[in-house]
Amino acid sequence: MIIYGSKPVHLKSAQPSTAACPSCGQTGTTVLSTYSKHAHIFWIPLFPIGRTGVAQCQHCKHAIADTHLPHELKREYNNLKAETRTPIWQFSGLALIAILVVFMNYSSGETKKQELEYMANPVVGDVYKYKTEKQNYSTLKVISVSSDSVFVSPNEYETNKMTGVYEIDKEENYADFSYGISKGDLKQMHTDNEIYAIDRN
Repeated sequence: MIIYGSKPVHLKSAQPSTAACPSCGQTGTTVLSTYSKHAHIFWIPLFPIGRTGVAQCQHCKHAIADTHLPHELKREYNNLKAETRTPIWQFSGLALIAILVVFMNYSSGETKKQELEYMANPVVGDVYKYKTEKQNYSTLKVISVSSDSVFVSPNEYETNKMTGVYEIDKEENYADFSYGISKGDLKQMHTDNEIYAIDRN
């Protein structure tokens, strides 16, 4: 279950000495407060989504939302908002997402680099994960390697989900025969993403 929502956080308060309460008429008793509202997921703040505010008289306890403030209090409230900064920590979720994206891109690049090395220097036991002609997913296991070809044993099972390949990658699922694929054809299959991953123990 994903827990998400929004939450207001108090930023700053001020008590103007000249502003009068529109309810009881007392001067200098109204406290203005501004809040920054942010979206969150699993209680991690993602980004600010606006500001809200309230005015409350300390004499009569009458409270007014920022959208209904009379002119004089509205001016004081706008001044308060202008001098109040949004906390940087309210952007921490976006920062975490950015770091995660950078890490994933780096990791993906390193994986592709490693796979190119595996493709250039195949060894017995390598497992090629590939997309079948029926648009399913299966594996080929390297049985032997010659100067220009790689001999593989096909997995006799397929799965319709890429994430399900690990469930069929079992020794007993591979055929008793093998066939050769030229290193050039293997490289092209990898370039075309027909072979989308290579595992090496």
